[in-house]
Amino acid sequence: MQNGSKAATESGSPPTASRRRSIELSMRWIRREGKDGKEKERRKGKRRNRIRESDSTDVELVCRLGDSTELARCRLASRTLRSLSRDVRSVRLFCSRDRFLRSRAPATCDHDTPFRSLVANLASFLSASPGPLSLALAAERPLSAPADEVDDADDLHLTAVPFLARWLPLLAARLRSLAIDDYWLQSCWRPSQALSLIADLCHDLVNLEVRNAWLSVEELKPMHKLTSLTLEFIRLDDANLDKVNECFPSLQALNLIGVGGLKEPKIHLLQLRVCTWTVSNFVLSLTVCAPKLVELKLKCVEPEALHLETPLLSELDVTIKKARATIVVGEKLNLRSLRIESSDLCNLAQVFAHSRTIKRLELKAYGSSHCVDLVEQCTIDLLSTFPDIDELVLGPRAWFILPENLSVRGELRNLKKLMVHLAPEELDAAMITWKLTPLLTHTRYCQVVMLIPAAASMDSRTHVISKCISNFPGIRWKWDTWKCG
Repeated sequence: MQNGSKAATESGSPPTASRRRSIELSMRWIRREGKDGKEKERRKGKRRNRIRESDSTDVELVCRLGDSTELARCRLASRTLRSLSRDVRSVRLFCSRDRFLRSRAPATCDHDTPFRSLVANLASFLSASPGPLSLALAAERPLSAPADEVDDADDLHLTAVPFLARWLPLLAARLRSLAIDDYWLQSCWRPSQALSLIADLCHDLVNLEVRNAWLSVEELKPMHKLTSLTLEFIRLDDANLDKVNECFPSLQALNLIGVGGLKEPKIHLLQLRVCTWTVSNFVLSLTVCAPKLVELKLKCVEPEALHLETPLLSELDVTIKKARATIVVGEKLNLRSLRIESSDLCNLAQVFAHSRTIKRLELKAYGSSHCVDLVEQCTIDLLSTFPDIDELVLGPRAWFILPENLSVRGELRNLKKLMVHLAPEELDAAMITWKLTPLLTHTRYCQVVMLIPAAASMDSRTHVISKCISNFPGIRWKWDTWKCG
């Protein structure tokens, strides 16, 4: 009986108080451990998030470093920053004039790493990251170098094919934008096939800029993804721009500034939307055929012919020193803004007279601000030629010929803003009033911005301002200065 009673107690009887206490403590410990475990996991998660946020912030900060010197400091600061600096998205390497002189001086030439070696080293370092990259290389040109000076060395010849071939293959897959500002004293007498090499290697390049170089187009292949091209102060072996049209068919933005070697250049790009073209040498003719072009800034000397086939053009800024050329403009031109600068202002303005959609007109006669010897051979009536303008800007020489050659026969009721550059010879309140009267008599809610020569005396400025305000009380005036010359 005793044995059976003991077995029954162990198997079926309720636990003793001490046993219950032990069980409760065990359950509390289990629950506490569970809560502590969850709390530990939560803290670990927060810590991991802080680390991720810190890494993300570091990456963002490093990616904003555009200068190679700043990037080098980060690489030396810590292993983490060195690793993150591979993900930089934009880098600019600039060889200053001081660095160049140190590299040539016998006392310091052995202390600095050659600039082109720095480029190659950095390219090797950045090649480990797969992200997109914008790279800019530039060499500072001496300000006082004679025009005919050349440098026989090649330590700063940045468009040299052997130099590009050292590092460009390492970064070709990453590059989306490439800008090379060469050292003209070394590049001006060396033709380079840099364009061909870039086209062969950089298949995903979107933006390309080359300055101060002599470029050949031999063996150049099409770059279908390139949408923006800038060639500035370039000697280009493409007299008519045939290769440019053929090999860059997807261009939407084109900047040709001071490009020499042209004879009868023609821009024929079907996707082009914005173009800046400064022609520094004498050419036989200029042609722009771009059905989607909306903005054109053209500056040339004295072409024999100018052809514009640009039906969607809305903003035109044209500077022609002598507009004696045959100018052919498409009939469907729908300009909204027109700026003309020429020594033959009236004849050039008449070319665009059929465009009745112009809202903003700026006229500037080519040459210095001294107007006493200006002679115009024609007369242009602003109202009949540009009847719907609501903003008119007149340069000092254009203001000088008002109203004899540049006149208003009628009422410019739509004029909302008038900006005038006063000529130094005409700081006379009576003369200014006489010229402003036909422009402002019938206008409503017009703002007039008068730019007075900065060299004018304070008494002259005060007198002109007071007279204009009293003679035209309903006009909103704004005054400023401009530097003549």
